[in-house]
Amino acid sequence: MRASLDAVERILNYRFRDKRLLEDALTHSSYTDATSYERLEFVGDAALGLAFTNHVFLAYPNLDPGQLSLIRAANISTEKLARVAVKHGLFQFVRHNVVGLAQKVKEFAEAVTKEDELVAHGGSMKAPKVLADVVEALAAAVYIDIRFDLISLWVIFRGLLEPIVTPEALQQQPQPVSLLFEICQKQGKYVDIKHWNNGVKNIATVFVDGEFIASGSSDRKDIAKLNAVREALQRLSTSIVVDVDSLGIDEINGSLEIKEAKQKLHKLCMKKKWPKPIYELEKDEGPPHEKKFVSAVKIPIEDGIFYITGDKKSRVKEADNSAASCMIQSLKELRYL
Repeated sequence: MRASLDAVERILNYRFRDKRLLEDALTHSSYTDATSYERLEFVGDAALGLAFTNHVFLAYPNLDPGQLSLIRAANISTEKLARVAVKHGLFQFVRHNVVGLAQKVKEFAEAVTKEDELVAHGGSMKAPKVLADVVEALAAAVYIDIRFDLISLWVIFRGLLEPIVTPEALQQQPQPVSLLFEICQKQGKYVDIKHWNNGVKNIATVFVDGEFIASGSSDRKDIAKLNAVREALQRLSTSIVVDVDSLGIDEINGSLEIKEAKQKLHKLCMKKKWPKPIYELEKDEGPPHEKKFVSAVKIPIEDGIFYITGDKKSRVKEADNSAASCMIQSLKELRYL
C-alpha cells in the first residue's frame, strides 16, 4: 500500500499530511479489512462541484446560469471523471475484492483509447462508476487534508482534470438531447422520448411528431437516452432542412452579413454531419494603421470541397465571420441547406 500511496501522491503532485485519508480514498467497500472511500466520495462530489463552480463563475463572466451548468456537468460528470481515472491509471492502486471489476475497467479503458477526441457527453461504453468514485474520493481526501480550503483544492486538482471542457468545445460538441430539441423546435416539430425496461436493459425511443425515429439501449437509463438521441440526430440530418433564414442577417456596408456567422456555420456543419470548417487568411494588405484582411473558409464533404472567400475587413475575426457568412448563404443557394 505504501508504494501505491507514493505513486498517487506523485500523480496529484501533493504530499498528504494524513496518509490515512489517501489510503481510505483508494479502498473499495468490498475490501472489508479497512475503511472504504464511501464517506470521502460523498464529500468529494460536493467539494469538487463547488470548486469547479467557483472556477467557471470567475472564468466566464458573460455566460448565463444555463451555460455554466452545462460546462460544469461536462467536466465533473461520471463519464468525465472516469476518463480522468483512466488517463492517470488510478484504478491499479485501488484495493477491492470484486470479481470481474478489473476486467470491466480494462474494457472501458480500451474503449477510451479508441476515442479520437474529447468526449463531453458519454462515449460508446458505460463508464464504471468505481472510476469516478475514486476521483471524487481523492478530491475529498485532498480537501480535508488542506483543511477544507476550496481554492487550494482547485489549484491542486485542476491538473488532474485536464483537458477542461470549454464553452468552445461544447459548442462544437453540443449536448445531443438539447441539440435534438433545438433542431426540431425550429422546424415546428414535437419530440417525445419514451423509456422502458426489458428486465436487463433500459431502452429509449425517440419519436418526432408521433413518428418513430430511433431507439437506443444500455444498462443505464441516461446512456440509453443518449444513444437513442445520437441515432435520431444521425437519421434526421439527411431529412431536416436547416432554417438559415432564422440565423439573423444584418445589412452591413451595403451587403448582407449573418451575425456570429462563424459560430453558426460550425453548428450547421455539425447538424449536417460535415467536418469542421477550415479558415485561412487569404490576404493581409495595407499599411500597419489601415490593415485589411480577407479570409477564406473551406468545408470538405463527400461531394468535394466547398471553398469561398469573404469581404475585406479591418480585423481577422471580422474577416473570418464574413467568409462564414458568405459560405452559409452560398450553401443555401446551392440547396445544401
